[in-house]
Amino acid sequence: MDIKEITGRSLSTSNKMLAEEAYHRGITFEILPKKRFKMIYGKKSYIIRRGRISAAYNTTLATKLTKYKNATGNLLCAMGYPAPENAVFSKNQVDRAWKWAEDILPVVLKPNDGLMGKLVFVEIDTYDEFKACFEKIAESRDEILIEKFVEGIEYRFTFVKNEIVAVAKRVPANVIGDGLQNIEQLITSKNEQRTQRKNPLHKKLDTSEESERVLKKQGFSFKDIPKKGEIVYLRNNSNVSTGGDAVDVTDDISPELKETIRKAILAIPGLRVCGVDVLINGDDYHILEINSHAMLTMHHFPWEGEAREVISKVIDGMFPESLKNE
Repeated sequence: MDIKEITGRSLSTSNKMLAEEAYHRGITFEILPKKRFKMIYGKKSYIIRRGRISAAYNTTLATKLTKYKNATGNLLCAMGYPAPENAVFSKNQVDRAWKWAEDILPVVLKPNDGLMGKLVFVEIDTYDEFKACFEKIAESRDEILIEKFVEGIEYRFTFVKNEIVAVAKRVPANVIGDGLQNIEQLITSKNEQRTQRKNPLHKKLDTSEESERVLKKQGFSFKDIPKKGEIVYLRNNSNVSTGGDAVDVTDDISPELKETIRKAILAIPGLRVCGVDVLINGDDYHILEINSHAMLTMHHFPWEGEAREVISKVIDGMFPESLKNE
């Protein structure tokens, strides 16, 4: 069975797994113009745009609302859920944005409609660094979100049809010192480990300009040798797509917090499947953003911990009658 043949287009790993699950349940596919396709089972059908199968399960309103991070944050705050203070500025307003940010330093800069952790700059506290990061985002985006930096460990809560189905701790791209190798060598060693494990999700680490910037803020260069056991970060954002590690912690998160996050998601009408990024610091938490087209595979292919079955739960929700064919 060739997924590209039945959908008429290439798909990401998550969407390919969703299509395979659907196909094996007897769900039929109809190829449409403009790289779209339809999934059909009985009286239920969904038109899939841009290859995003799980996103089709959400309403258009829910998808539009969660696309803009400032709108999501403002709604959550209005509903009584903690989210970092933020403001959006156009790409030619760097000085105005800095004046707003000065009172709440350090801050995070990112595209207001960004995905996969691209162009996200964390814990910025000087004008020169702020301006450089702002202008880098402005090269390809019209709107830049400035957000108060909040301390904590980042987690991805994945929600499917009224339930938190998995939770992953997202650790920024990192290496751990052995007292012998320099950072550049540790990166090579970890990348060899990535190759050996053949994990289809976790990306190799790089020695890019952004990695160099993050290292410099910690007082390191690529040629420095960290102490044994010392964790050195190459990114401040924790996205798996930028080299981070996904660690399954589904059973470690309290039922009370899971229920709180579940209720927060239900505050957005029509949102049936999503990933919620939550910062946890002791008993405090902040909801950073909600992704209506979330990376589901991080739960199937964690770097550490137990794999969680999420893909089938999405198809359960989209085509509940198809369960009869299992």
